[in-house]
Amino acid sequence: MIRLFLLLLFSAIISTAQAQYPTVEHYSRLKPHPRLILRSDDVARLKQAVDTSPQMARLDNYILTRADKEIEKPVAVYKKQGKRLLSVSRQVLERVLMWSYAYLVTDDKSYAQRAEKEMLASAAFENWNPSHFLDVAEMTTALALGYDWLYDALSEQAREVIAQAILQKGILGAENERQMWFYKSNHNWNQVCNCGMVLGALAIAEREPELAAKMVEKSLLSNGGVMKTYAPDGVYYEGSGYWSYGTWFEVVMIEALRSALGHSFDLEKSEGFLQSADFVNFMTAPSGRTFNYSDCGSSIKKSQNPLLGWFAAERGDMGCIYDDFRSLESGEIRIEERRMLPIGMFFLSRCNLAALAAPLSNIYIGQGEQPIYIYRGGWQTKNDTYLATKGGSASLNHGHMDAGSFVYEKDGVRWSIDLGMQNYYSLESKGVKLWDRKQNSQRWDVYRLSAEPHSTLTIKGEKHIVDARVTMVNTFENEKKWGVTYDMTELFEPLTKSERTFVMDVNENLTVIDNVISSKPCTIRWTMCTNATAKIVGKNKILLEQAGKRMLLRANSSRHIVPFILSNDPPHSYDAPNPNSCRVGFDVSVRKKVKLFVQFAPAR
Repeated sequence: MIRLFLLLLFSAIISTAQAQYPTVEHYSRLKPHPRLILRSDDVARLKQAVDTSPQMARLDNYILTRADKEIEKPVAVYKKQGKRLLSVSRQVLERVLMWSYAYLVTDDKSYAQRAEKEMLASAAFENWNPSHFLDVAEMTTALALGYDWLYDALSEQAREVIAQAILQKGILGAENERQMWFYKSNHNWNQVCNCGMVLGALAIAEREPELAAKMVEKSLLSNGGVMKTYAPDGVYYEGSGYWSYGTWFEVVMIEALRSALGHSFDLEKSEGFLQSADFVNFMTAPSGRTFNYSDCGSSIKKSQNPLLGWFAAERGDMGCIYDDFRSLESGEIRIEERRMLPIGMFFLSRCNLAALAAPLSNIYIGQGEQPIYIYRGGWQTKNDTYLATKGGSASLNHGHMDAGSFVYEKDGVRWSIDLGMQNYYSLESKGVKLWDRKQNSQRWDVYRLSAEPHSTLTIKGEKHIVDARVTMVNTFENEKKWGVTYDMTELFEPLTKSERTFVMDVNENLTVIDNVISSKPCTIRWTMCTNATAKIVGKNKILLEQAGKRMLLRANSSRHIVPFILSNDPPHSYDAPNPNSCRVGFDVSVRKKVKLFVQFAPAR
C-alpha cells in the first residue's frame, strides 16, 4: 500500500511540479544562510520590541536566563523512554534554538559555540530513532535551524558533520517504507514530520538540490490532507494541546518556505486555518485552565503561546494575543511548547503590540469532525463564567469517550471537570494496548478514556459506541438565553433519539436538557465529574461545595430520579489515580421516552 501511495504521489508531482514548484536548479542557488524563517530585519525589529514592550522584555530575559543556566550542563545523550527518543529530541531543539537566539540578539559567540557542541553530540548518535518518526522530525528541525541560523559562526568541520547528519539520519529516514506512513496521516504527525523534512531539505539544499526539491514537493502534496481538518471554523479535533504541537510545526514550515523559496504555496489559506487562533484562545477558560478534552493535558494555570503572535500578525488582529499579553503583565511565565519560544519571539515582534484589544466575541462555534461550542462571560477577570461543550467521536486520533461532555465555571470555580489524559508511557509500559480503537479494545477500559468519568450521558454500565459521531444540530442566542444542541443518538444502541441541549440564562446559570427516546427499557445515567465536595440533599438534589462557594444541582423529569455520588478510584492497576475528585449525577429509568433537566444554581 505504501509503495502504491508513493507511485501515485510521485506521478502527481511529476505532472504538476513544473507549474507549481521551483526547479532543482532553483534549490542549488537559494539565498545565503540564514534562510529559514528569519527575515532581514527581524533581529533589529525584535530588539526594538524588547526595548518598548515590558512583556517582550520579560520573555527575552526568560530566554537569556535559561540560556545562561543551561550552558554549563552536559550535552544530551541517547536515552529512550519506552519506544520514544522524543524527550531527547525536544531537549536538543530547545537548547539549540535558545542558544541560537541568544547569539543573534547578543553577538556573544559562546552561545553559538555551545549550540555547535550540542548539535555535534546529537549528530554522533547512532540514529534518531526512526521507528518513532516524530523523534527524527524534531531532531532534524533542531539541527536544520541551528545549522541555518548559526551558519557563519560554525566551524567548517561542524557544518559538514551537521549537514551529513541532517541528510543521513533525518531526511533519508523518510525514504524508508516503514516510516513514511505519516505522509498519509491527517493529524499532528503529518505536520511535525513534514516540517522536519522540509526544514532539513531547505537547510542543505545547495548540497542536495535534487533531494531537496523532491522532499519539499512530496511534503506539500502530503500536507493538504491535514490542513482540511481545520475546516470550516478552526477546530483542531485532537484538542488545544495538539493544536499547539501540530500547528507550531505547520507555521514553522510555512515560514521556512516563505523565507527560502519566497512562497508558502497558500497553505495558510486553507479553510479554517487562520480561524484556529480563535479556537485555541477560547479553549483557555478565565481561570487559566483549559478545556482538556481528548488527550489534552490538564493545565491548571494560565499559559502563554507565542505562536499566536504569528496569527495576530497574519490576520492583523491583536485580539489573538490579548489574553496572553495580559497574563504576562505580572503573571507567571508558562510557555506552551517552550522549546519554540525563540521562534515565537520573532513572530511577536512582527505584531502591532501597541494595538492590543480584547477579542470581539464571547462565543465560539466550531463545526467539523469535533464540533465545539464555548461561551466565555468576558476577557477581564478570573471570575467570568465559562461553558465549553463538545460533540465528536472517540474514533478520532487521541479521542476519548467524551462526546457530549462539558466543563463549567461559575464565580471562579470549575464545577464540571475533565480528568484529562493519562501519560502514554505509564500505560504502554504495563502492556496496555493503548492505540487500538476497536469497540472492544483495552483502550476503552482505561478509566480516564472511558465514558464512565466524563461529564456526559451514558446507558448505565455501557460504553459509548466508538465509531459514533455526535453532531451539532442547533445553536441559539437571544436576550434571555443562548446555547447549543447536539445529536447524541449514535452513541447508544437502544436509543432512537438522544439530544443534549446546553442552555445559559441571563444570570449565566446553566441547564442541561437530555431528550431521549428508547426502543427498549433502559436506565440513562447523567454524570458530572467534579473536584467539589458533594452531598445529596433531596430526592433530586445534589449540593456541591468548593473554594468557599456552593452550587446546587436540581434534576427534574417525569420519570423516577435516583441521585448518586461515586468515587473516581481507578478500577485497574494501570489506571492513574484521580485524587480530590468524584462523580455526581442522576439515574433515570426510560420505558419509551424521557426528558431530563439538570439545573445549576449558586446556593447561599
